[in-house]
Amino acid sequence: MRHGVKTVKFKGGKDANDMLMRKLAANFLLHGKMKTTLSKAKMVRPVVEKLVSKARVRNEANKNYLLRRLNDRAIVEKLFDNIGPAVSKINGGYVRIVRLGARLSDGSEVARLEWVYPIVNETPASVKPARPADGITESKSETAKTAKTEEVKPKAKTKIKIK
Repeated sequence: MRHGVKTVKFKGGKDANDMLMRKLAANFLLHGKMKTTLSKAKMVRPVVEKLVSKARVRNEANKNYLLRRLNDRAIVEKLFDNIGPAVSKINGGYVRIVRLGARLSDGSEVARLEWVYPIVNETPASVKPARPADGITESKSETAKTAKTEEVKPKAKTKIKIK
């Protein structure tokens, strides 16, 4: 019997469910808001709440716990630097679910996960580009992007002969 068991089984089994929760939590912590189905939002909220509770106090044990759960150093640093101090005096209830109604395509309930308290969402520089193009630094790549936009040449028109 499943008395008191709140877990919902999504497609793919236990490992896929764990990875789904990890990715949803990481995306929410990275962007600060998320729009997903209601059942996924209900499942990811307690995961995020536990991670934020650990981020309130910066020590090795909490850092190791967060690294084991999220597997991303940049998000862990963001948790300790931005999110942890913002909610350090609050005991739980960091995230809320706002229902948005049914999706037109398949009729599933859609919800938005958002912070209850205002949190400054500063993404660290290591999160933005995953891998710069062949060792080009950001300043060089920005100048290369602007140079490309200025040097746009129109394509030569080709004439097609029809017999």
